[in-house]
Amino acid sequence: MTNFQSESKKSGDEFELIVEENLKSLGYEVTGTNVKLNDIGVNVDYIAERDGVIEYGEAKGGNPGGKKRPGAQRTDNVKKAICNGALLKAVNPNARYVIYFSARPKEGNSSDEMIKTALSAGYVDEVRYIEL
Repeated sequence: MTNFQSESKKSGDEFELIVEENLKSLGYEVTGTNVKLNDIGVNVDYIAERDGVIEYGEAKGGNPGGKKRPGAQRTDNVKKAICNGALLKAVNPNARYVIYFSARPKEGNSSDEMIKTALSAGYVDEVRYIEL
Protein backbone atom coordinates (compact mmCIF):
# COMPACT_ATOMS: atom_id res chain seq x y z
CA MET A 1 0.00 0.00 0.00
CA THR A 2 1.33 3.43 -0.93
CA ASN A 3 1.60 6.05 1.80
CA PHE A 4 0.71 9.26 0.00
CA GLN A 5 1.62 11.35 3.05
CA SER A 6 5.20 10.06 3.34
CA GLU A 7 6.54 12.55 0.76
CA SER A 8 4.72 15.43 2.46
CA LYS A 9 5.99 14.33 5.88
CA LYS A 10 9.56 14.19 4.60
CA SER A 11 9.23 17.60 2.96
CA GLY A 12 7.73 19.05 6.16
CA ASP A 13 10.54 17.60 8.27
CA GLU A 14 13.08 19.15 5.90
CA PHE A 15 11.35 22.52 6.24
CA GLU A 16 11.56 22.27 10.03
CA LEU A 17 15.34 21.84 9.71
CA ILE A 18 15.51 24.91 7.47
CA VAL A 19 13.56 26.86 10.12
CA GLU A 20 15.98 25.70 12.84
CA GLU A 21 18.92 26.94 10.77
CA ASN A 22 17.16 30.26 10.21
CA LEU A 23 16.53 30.65 13.93
CA LYS A 24 20.21 29.98 14.67
CA SER A 25 21.27 32.53 12.03
CA LEU A 26 19.05 35.08 13.81
CA GLY A 27 20.86 34.42 17.10
CA TYR A 28 18.33 32.08 18.69
CA GLU A 29 19.19 28.97 20.65
CA VAL A 30 16.73 26.20 19.79
CA THR A 31 15.86 24.60 23.12
CA GLY A 32 13.26 22.12 21.93
CA THR A 33 11.65 20.67 18.82
CA ASN A 34 8.28 18.98 18.43
CA VAL A 35 7.35 19.82 22.00
CA LYS A 36 4.00 18.95 23.55
CA LEU A 37 2.69 21.82 25.65
CA ASN A 38 1.17 20.15 28.67
CA ASP A 39 -2.23 21.36 29.84
CA ILE A 40 -2.87 22.98 26.44
CA GLY A 41 -3.17 19.92 24.21
CA VAL A 42 -1.00 21.13 21.34
CA ASN A 43 2.50 20.56 20.04
CA VAL A 44 4.78 23.29 18.74
CA ASP A 45 7.48 22.63 16.21
CA TYR A 46 10.10 24.53 18.15
CA ILE A 47 10.92 26.50 21.26
CA ALA A 48 13.81 28.92 20.94
CA GLU A 49 15.36 31.61 23.10
CA ARG A 50 17.19 34.85 22.33
CA ASP A 51 18.10 37.61 24.76
CA GLY A 52 15.98 36.03 27.48
CA VAL A 53 12.84 35.92 25.31
CA ILE A 54 11.31 32.50 24.70
CA GLU A 55 9.67 31.99 21.31
CA TYR A 56 7.22 29.21 20.48
CA GLY A 57 6.66 28.43 16.85
CA GLU A 58 5.24 26.42 14.04
CA ALA A 59 6.90 25.51 10.75
CA LYS A 60 4.32 24.97 8.03
CA GLY A 61 5.86 24.20 4.73
CA GLY A 62 7.32 21.91 2.22
CA ASN A 63 8.33 21.58 -1.37
CA PRO A 64 6.02 22.99 -4.03
CA GLY A 65 5.20 21.15 -7.20
CA GLY A 66 2.44 19.26 -8.87
CA LYS A 67 -0.89 19.96 -7.24
CA LYS A 68 0.69 20.75 -3.88
CA ARG A 69 -0.16 23.97 -2.10
CA PRO A 70 2.62 24.48 0.42
CA GLY A 71 2.82 26.75 3.44
CA ALA A 72 0.21 29.48 3.78
CA GLN A 73 -1.46 28.48 0.52
CA ARG A 74 -3.23 25.66 2.40
CA THR A 75 -5.97 26.93 4.67
CA ASP A 76 -5.73 23.85 6.91
CA ASN A 77 -2.05 24.66 7.61
CA VAL A 78 -2.97 28.23 8.46
CA LYS A 79 -5.91 27.26 10.68
CA LYS A 80 -3.90 24.72 12.66
CA ALA A 81 -1.01 27.10 13.21
CA ILE A 82 -3.30 29.94 14.31
CA CYS A 83 -5.30 27.65 16.60
CA ASN A 84 -2.12 26.52 18.35
CA GLY A 85 -1.18 30.15 18.92
CA ALA A 86 -4.62 31.06 20.24
CA LEU A 87 -4.57 28.14 22.69
CA LEU A 88 -1.04 29.02 23.84
CA LYS A 89 -2.02 32.66 24.35
CA ALA A 90 -5.17 31.65 26.24
CA VAL A 91 -2.97 29.98 28.86
CA ASN A 92 0.04 32.30 28.60
CA PRO A 93 -0.99 35.67 27.10
CA ASN A 94 2.59 36.99 27.18
CA ALA A 95 4.06 34.07 25.23
CA ARG A 96 5.74 34.96 21.93
CA TYR A 97 4.33 32.88 19.09
CA VAL A 98 5.68 32.84 15.52
CA ILE A 99 4.66 30.92 12.41
CA TYR A 100 7.02 30.10 9.55
CA PHE A 101 5.52 29.33 6.14
CA SER A 102 7.30 28.08 3.02
CA ALA A 103 4.95 29.96 0.71
CA ARG A 104 2.89 33.12 1.00
CA PRO A 105 -0.87 33.03 0.69
CA LYS A 106 -2.48 34.56 -2.36
CA GLU A 107 -3.42 38.13 -1.57
CA GLY A 108 -7.00 38.47 -0.40
CA ASN A 109 -7.76 34.76 -0.10
CA SER A 110 -8.98 33.04 3.07
CA SER A 111 -5.48 32.19 4.31
CA ASP A 112 -4.33 35.78 3.84
CA GLU A 113 -7.35 37.10 5.75
CA MET A 114 -6.91 34.55 8.57
CA ILE A 115 -3.26 35.51 9.01
CA LYS A 116 -4.08 39.23 9.09
CA THR A 117 -6.85 38.64 11.64
CA ALA A 118 -4.67 36.43 13.86
CA LEU A 119 -1.90 39.06 13.87
CA SER A 120 -4.29 41.91 14.72
CA ALA A 121 -6.01 39.81 17.42
CA GLY A 122 -2.65 38.96 19.00
CA TYR A 123 -2.93 35.19 18.54
CA VAL A 124 0.26 35.34 16.47
CA ASP A 125 3.13 37.74 17.10
CA GLU A 126 4.91 37.37 13.78
CA VAL A 127 4.80 35.45 10.52
CA ARG A 128 8.04 34.65 8.72
CA TYR A 129 8.38 33.30 5.20
CA ILE A 130 11.19 31.12 3.87
CA GLU A 131 10.08 30.47 0.35
CA LEU A 132 11.32 27.27 -1.25
